[in-house]
Amino acid sequence: MASDIIQQIIRSVPADFADPQADYLSVRKTMAPFHGHAVGDDVEQTIKVYGGVNCGDYHLQDFRDDGFIALYFHGGALVSCPLSDYHFYAEIICRQLNIRTIMPDYRLAPEQPYPAAHNDGLAVYEALLAQGVAAEKIIVVGESCGGGLAIGSLLAARDRGLAMPAAFVSVTGWFDLSVSDYPTSRDPFLTPEWVQNRGRDFVGQQMPLDDPRISPCYAELNGLPPLFLQVGQYDTMAPSALRLASRATLAGVSVIVESWPSMIHGWHGLISAGVPEAAAAWKSICRFTDRLRD
Repeated sequence: MASDIIQQIIRSVPADFADPQADYLSVRKTMAPFHGHAVGDDVEQTIKVYGGVNCGDYHLQDFRDDGFIALYFHGGALVSCPLSDYHFYAEIICRQLNIRTIMPDYRLAPEQPYPAAHNDGLAVYEALLAQGVAAEKIIVVGESCGGGLAIGSLLAARDRGLAMPAAFVSVTGWFDLSVSDYPTSRDPFLTPEWVQNRGRDFVGQQMPLDDPRISPCYAELNGLPPLFLQVGQYDTMAPSALRLASRATLAGVSVIVESWPSMIHGWHGLISAGVPEAAAAWKSICRFTDRLRD
């Protein structure tokens, strides 16, 4: 059974948070209060440019400096939340995984539609390799829509013959913008129609939303690094992650899936609110990443 605190948070989410009729400007306004929190005094943060893309570069003052980097693709439904709104989530990764974290400020739709964000992700990854960061020292983390962006960028890197990172970690990632056969869930943050509309913001009206370039659960996934996927029972996008996992397994990719009972989309970000399930999920991710680093 879900903790009292997360049940209280779920009840507090406005009923129209994922209004299917909302346009991208409304989405930005709705999401803003949930982001932009200040980071702790022990977090060192700078802005650096990799591959022509501005990136946040973060680490704790006393972090485990073993050369590993978390390359983090943030959420925001493809249309909202610039870098400044996600400093707090980079801090979560730094703190929970004890790792230096780099977060690309990828371009947002609809002003910069597909493939702008994917190109930015690929450019950052390619630049890190060119600057001497070993691929096996990079752990790619994708949260919400950032999960699909990360996989799309890795598929492009694979097709270019680039070395793959140590692993990919998905935090309730989106991997299917079509959401065509998913039942309505008990998730307060997402509805299938709302996700489809964000997909249209991202690609316009001509490109099918189940195109594997934007919905990688339909892509050829051979050659990807090991995948560690966490989904919530009530997360609207959980079926897309399970489909990705099944397809990746058939392609010979190592896959671990954790399904968390009673959890919703994005519950990991509620760790700062004292949600015990968020803390437990991050501990599980940390155990996985520590095995890569030992």
